[in-house]
Amino acid sequence: MKLTTQLVSFITLCVITAMAMVLLGGVFSFRQLGFELQEKKVQALAEVLDRQLSVQHDTQEMAQWMPTLLRSAHVVSLEVTQGEASLYRFQDLVARELDDPLIDYRYALPQHPGMEARFRLERPFKEFEYSIEAMSWISFGIFIVVFGLWFSIRWLRLQLRGAELLNHRAELILAGRLNKLNHDTSEEWPASASQAFDQLLAELADARKERSRFDNFIRSNAFVDKVTGTGNRIFFDNRLESAIRDASAMAGGLLLVELSGLEALESDDPQIDEVLQEASIALAPFVRKFAGALQARYAAHVLAILLPNMAEAELVDGADQILKNLHRLHWPAGVSGENAIHIGAVCYRPDDTLAQVQEEGELALKSARLQGDSGWFLFEKAIADEEETSKGTVRWRTLLTRRIDERAIHLYCQPVMQEPGQLILQEELQTRIDDEQGRELLAGVFMPMAEKAGMLLPLDRLLATRVLALLQSRPADAPPISVNLCAQSLLHRDFQRWLFFSLFQLPRSKNEHLIIELSEAHITRYFEALRKPLRSLRMLGCRLTVTHAGQDVVSTQYIKEFDISFLKLHTSLVRDIHLRQVNQMAVRSLIGGCANTQARVIAVGVESGEEWHCLRHLGVHAGQGQWFAEPAPLRSALPDL
Repeated sequence: MKLTTQLVSFITLCVITAMAMVLLGGVFSFRQLGFELQEKKVQALAEVLDRQLSVQHDTQEMAQWMPTLLRSAHVVSLEVTQGEASLYRFQDLVARELDDPLIDYRYALPQHPGMEARFRLERPFKEFEYSIEAMSWISFGIFIVVFGLWFSIRWLRLQLRGAELLNHRAELILAGRLNKLNHDTSEEWPASASQAFDQLLAELADARKERSRFDNFIRSNAFVDKVTGTGNRIFFDNRLESAIRDASAMAGGLLLVELSGLEALESDDPQIDEVLQEASIALAPFVRKFAGALQARYAAHVLAILLPNMAEAELVDGADQILKNLHRLHWPAGVSGENAIHIGAVCYRPDDTLAQVQEEGELALKSARLQGDSGWFLFEKAIADEEETSKGTVRWRTLLTRRIDERAIHLYCQPVMQEPGQLILQEELQTRIDDEQGRELLAGVFMPMAEKAGMLLPLDRLLATRVLALLQSRPADAPPISVNLCAQSLLHRDFQRWLFFSLFQLPRSKNEHLIIELSEAHITRYFEALRKPLRSLRMLGCRLTVTHAGQDVVSTQYIKEFDISFLKLHTSLVRDIHLRQVNQMAVRSLIGGCANTQARVIAVGVESGEEWHCLRHLGVHAGQGQWFAEPAPLRSALPDL
């Protein structure tokens, strides 16, 4: 109940109770006055009778005038006795109700000792009539009280409206829905309390931004190179190792770009930093063209580029393009651009090690330098599944189109738990397809190719259709399911309408069991465009998860803006975290960014008990990976869609 309603109800109850008590007290007082008036009248009659008996000893004479006097006083009966003898008796023979009780009055006659007069009268005001004229003043008084009460309540509501608005804002703050505030805070009362709210909220918002900036500062110092603004060697090693050990992805490539011409300058020459910054900017457009690609500063004059899901032929084309871009650099005087750039290229495969890939890349870079002029060198080795990785876009489009038309995607689920064998908190759905030879391809293999071939939208549509059908068939006590969708699909107008309409047809209890996953890179890239669709998903009951958190050093403000429920750490942060202090610091920073929100951090790719013990100590909510459970085929009675 609202504050004003409580206060008005209390005041109204008090006024009505007071008015009722006054009226009730008036009724009893009026009744008592009537009895006292009747008693005085009877007492006067007794005095007259006592005096007349002293003058007229014969009762026969009294019988002539006494009845008239008694009737005028509304006396029903009178009996004068002396001892046991009755000296005089009067009985009014006027018709009356037989069951109407009479009131007795007994008086001793002082001038005639031993005599007693007994009067019997009807109740006072028996014949009283409540006429309109008689009740008009009481009615008018009641009307004045009611009108005054209505006017006072109306005035009180107007005066307390500011307090009601202040209370409403406090409720929104407690519920975490301050963004739904739709009134002007200047209307709130008391003004000092409202201003205190404004000041505290402003300080809280600034503190949150400062904390986000501090978290970014921590991760920036841990993973970002101060000169180029890209990742440093620690960051690159984490990502490269994670990419190599990612069983769901196919082979990729590594490019080491050395600006050899800078060796001719002094180590403290400021022109070195300028050239490195210019080179980093020149490489950025090339890196952004490939999903999951990144650049970092590998060594003093060496920049590294990681290109996941990249075949050798594509890697060679990329090295040529980079060489052309870097030839446009503005070299300091005395540095010749003809032999100032050397690139070492190497492809890795899932069974390689980090040290092996780095060694092969460095050997390729040395070979490129031995050639003299600016150029590149590819470290050649047999790559497993080379046929698959080099498959052209047309062949991938053909394969994906066929699988989509056949609706032939396989669903696997991997549980998220707090401890192995315990309650499953949620299940992540993973997709796989068969290639032309019937071999099962993981999502890490065909999804990058689907993006290149422009097939992400139909794939997401098919996956969402299967998931919605699965939601309807699952029992109410089944754990929630999470599915990864691409942000570009979610921003597509037709896909949006279809998805929202399908979710709107489901009960909210079913929608609450659906968790939509989006990558952190897409969240930050399409931040403003995703506001409306993500807010709509939240209103329909779906929860949101950000995957690959910590992959890049970005602001975690999206957690509060989009009301994120879960934050899944990138596997590069989880890998051997018990041995890497920098990764622990980065995870602490991400967990700190979830403070004062409902977001919970989930570690992905946990492979050992040591990793999980360290993650739990840091405050991670749950985990997912081989140490908990391997992905298993989804066995559910799904309709043939």
